[in-house]
Amino acid sequence: MRYIANLAGAAHEFEVEPLGADGGYRLRLGDQHYDLDVRRVGASSFSILIGTRSFDFEVLREGDELVIASRDGVARVALTDPRRRAPSAAARAHQSGRAELRAMMPGRVVNVMVAAGDEVEAGAGVLVVEAMKMENELRAPKSGKVIEVKVTAGQTVEKNDLLVIIE
Repeated sequence: MRYIANLAGAAHEFEVEPLGADGGYRLRLGDQHYDLDVRRVGASSFSILIGTRSFDFEVLREGDELVIASRDGVARVALTDPRRRAPSAAARAHQSGRAELRAMMPGRVVNVMVAAGDEVEAGAGVLVVEAMKMENELRAPKSGKVIEVKVTAGQTVEKNDLLVIIE
């Protein structure tokens, strides 16, 4: 299956091919390919073995994006199938409904940059959480009004704790 991953404003096309029923996949990025052994180790936790290197990830879906946390930080990735038309950034920014920002892993809130009643643009920084000795800025997944901020600077949070609500 062929996909396009939009990561930090750049599009990356890749292919994923299952190698059997045992969790093996072949990932093709341009002229390079990697054989992966993927194992689910928790509800949203994955361990991936590439050759002799092991990588651990937490993966949560937030709207049309995947939020992927690792030891190196947090990334938001929008995956699209090139055979289908992807919604534009402007369309995502104006999506309707409620968006909840949740903690990807246990950590400590370092900075809260919004308050209830503030208007935010999609992609604007909302708060910073320190986890695994890395500071990760969480950004608004859509444009809207901050309805509630559930945390304060210095507060510790657990995985999946509700942090901010935007409508």
